[in-house]
Amino acid sequence: NGGTLIPSTTALTSGTYYAAIKDATSLCESALRLEVAVIVTDPGTPSLVTAGTQNFCQSTLPTFASIQLNESNIVWYTALSGGTL
Repeated sequence: NGGTLIPSTTALTSGTYYAAIKDATSLCESALRLEVAVIVTDPGTPSLVTAGTQNFCQSTLPTFASIQLNESNIVWYTALSGGTL
């Protein structure tokens, strides 16, 4: 109980946090809090199977799946920061 309210815009970091429910009408909070363990990880940067540029023939109709990477589950964006998925 007690403590400092964490703004929803605060960057999430690894640690233990406590959640309470706040009633929208009465503004009362729940008497008990839920303990939540958070682990934030950075899986690193993907790497190409072969360093350098990969070339594709237009006639083979290449897609993003055609790019050979050493990792799986890669997601692509239109910009280095932000951008569109």
